[in-house]
Amino acid sequence: MTKEDHVKHLLEDPVYAIMGNEELCLGRNNVDVAKGLIAAGVTIIQYREKHKKWRAKYEEASAIARLCHDHDVTFIMNDSTDLAIACGADGIHVGQDDAPAQVVRQLAGPDVFIGVSTNTIDEMKQAKADGADYVGFGPMFPTQSKDDADDVVSKEAKAFALNFSLPVVTIGGISLDNIRSLYDEGFRSFAMISAIVGKKDMNQAVADIRRILQ
Repeated sequence: MTKEDHVKHLLEDPVYAIMGNEELCLGRNNVDVAKGLIAAGVTIIQYREKHKKWRAKYEEASAIARLCHDHDVTFIMNDSTDLAIACGADGIHVGQDDAPAQVVRQLAGPDVFIGVSTNTIDEMKQAKADGADYVGFGPMFPTQSKDDADDVVSKEAKAFALNFSLPVVTIGGISLDNIRSLYDEGFRSFAMISAIVGKKDMNQAVADIRRILQ
């Protein structure tokens, strides 16, 4: 798939699944979680593994990348540009403390799909200036999935994000109970961890999300 195909996934599929913390996955390993997400029809998967060593992550991410490529699913690596290149990820998502998008682009090449985590207007503007293809924006609500999460986004930043020129993926505390409120505000892409991989039946979880957004 081309970078344009990945952007299309982001614009057309509201479900952006984040996986990698097996403690949240009810005992399932990451490869099995990826299989379950693909079976549920998810077309965007981010691998965010913080607790394993590089080689273990490489072996795991390589297997997941192959699964995603076999099913035309966009596979995004969190943080690690070297790991993304090594395993053949389609994209790389970086935070404010990671390498900026322009450096990632230099290392990974023009075709890599790059996202940047943002919390403020200035961070969104900088992500665009650095050449990001999309921004992650949040947290929208208090979240338990990330120990170092920023404060919930401001009303001003929300208003800016709704009119931003890059695709915006909302993240942080999103669940079945509140996702519709974000949709009604105008947001169209939703990154979730616990609301999907933390459910026993991931297929049903994804179906429920799509039903609520109809």
